[in-house]
Amino acid sequence: MGRYRHGERWKMLCSLAESVQTAGSWGTGPHRPGNLRLCFENALAMVQKTDGSRPWASLPDKSEGLVDAMFQVSVSVEIGNGQRALFWLDRWLQGKSISELAPCLFNAVGPRVVKHRTVDEGLLNNNWARDISGALTVQVILDYLLVWELTRSVHLMPEMPDRFIWKWTSDHNFSTASAYRAFFIGQTEIQGAKLLTKARAPNKCKFFMWLVLHDRCWTAARRKRHGLQEDDTCILCAQEVESISHLLVRCVFAREVWHRVLSRLGWHTLVPLNGGYDLASWWSSSRKKLQKDDRKCFDSLVLLTSWTIWLERNRRTFDHQSRSVFEVTSGLEDEAVTWGLAGHSSITSFVVALGRSFGRFLVHM
Repeated sequence: MGRYRHGERWKMLCSLAESVQTAGSWGTGPHRPGNLRLCFENALAMVQKTDGSRPWASLPDKSEGLVDAMFQVSVSVEIGNGQRALFWLDRWLQGKSISELAPCLFNAVGPRVVKHRTVDEGLLNNNWARDISGALTVQVILDYLLVWELTRSVHLMPEMPDRFIWKWTSDHNFSTASAYRAFFIGQTEIQGAKLLTKARAPNKCKFFMWLVLHDRCWTAARRKRHGLQEDDTCILCAQEVESISHLLVRCVFAREVWHRVLSRLGWHTLVPLNGGYDLASWWSSSRKKLQKDDRKCFDSLVLLTSWTIWLERNRRTFDHQSRSVFEVTSGLEDEAVTWGLAGHSSITSFVVALGRSFGRFLVHM
């Protein structure tokens, strides 16, 4: 039986993964693949509510509090025969749940009863009143009178099943994609996150860029803010505060590196200017000026150059060794060839522009 249940969960998980992928929700920023599990638990809860004949409807429900809270605010019930809706938990009474209408009365009911008492069972001979087991305080009695008055006008329809209404779609039917998106309502997407997911580069460089986009790199400014050092001047130019935006696109030294790299492909007009923008905004706007065929190479160069500048910064900060712009870009070019040999074909145009080719050895043309 355990193997059968795991098989059913796997089938359902695969179908949910396809639904979320078609919604275009994968990425960094607020959208993370790990949250697919939350969608799976929401979908399982919806199936258990609406269709008891499905094989996985009887699977044990071990969802976490976040999923329960999400499900409660997302689903309301149009009462039919009352055999599916839970009396104490579901939002069936004027679009609200008993826990919302009468919280003190709800707290006076045992947790086991709360999870199993259906609406038709509760309304039959007012059995819900017998579920109360806690102290009868004044507020509990007031809540009791309120629920008594509201339930008197409820009439069940034996031939009509309860209808569960999903609030995140126009047709009120549940979809995994809408559940996934609903977890991130109110959050803002990190600029450059989608570009990073599509860029071709070694994982260490992509992780570094993820830190850059989230402003989590330990620059001099950040270290000073945390009391780890006194001076926050840029180690490359010694002119301004060393933030990550300054270090990668505003610093005089960094802009010279960008100029030498981008000029190899005739993209010197894309060199970052001394403005108030950050790497993500410059990256996003600059790639739009290129032909689509060139954008993949540009994306890889953005990661490679940013990574190279960061390594030079670390070399000067911790090893007290410095290199010139020429030496930095020369090392960058060697690294580009290594990337190509490792299978990152998007960098090929840059390597060819250098007059070099891929092979067992680095060949100067």
